[in-house]
Amino acid sequence: MKVLSKIENIFTAVFLLAGTGISLYSVFMRYVVGSSQSWATEIFTMLFVWAIFIGFSTALRDDSHIVIDVVYDRVGPGMKKVCEIVTLIVGTAFSAFFIWAGMDMVLTAYAQGIRTIDVGVPIWITYLIMPIAGVLLLIRFIEKAYRFFTNKVDLEKGDEAEWQQ
Repeated sequence: MKVLSKIENIFTAVFLLAGTGISLYSVFMRYVVGSSQSWATEIFTMLFVWAIFIGFSTALRDDSHIVIDVVYDRVGPGMKKVCEIVTLIVGTAFSAFFIWAGMDMVLTAYAQGIRTIDVGVPIWITYLIMPIAGVLLLIRFIEKAYRFFTNKVDLEKGDEAEWQQ
């Protein structure tokens, strides 16, 4: 899991930095040089979409997703366990749907031979992030389920110190 975390972090950082660099290049070319670069927006968008979709997994890994604690903090340990199990089931189902729908999009775009307008990149490459992100999310939900069912996480304290070491 540490290797997967490093890979996620590296790819996210590379995509964000490359996207930011292309964006800055585009702004410089448009406003300083006076030459618009139409391809830059397309590449920038693809890189940022990939970074964001990989970020779904890293946010789940780091428990950084938006949560509604108002109700959760007021319920007892039994209800917290029920909430966690429901979250794991829904998250796993969502991940599986994401994989299935993403693969459907990739295969359809591949069969149709659609390409991006400015760069001419096959659109299925852009869509490929959906099943990849789904697999990453599924892995993280399985990891969370493992921690939950092996008592590696304390729901009362939100303590994952034993797991992190």
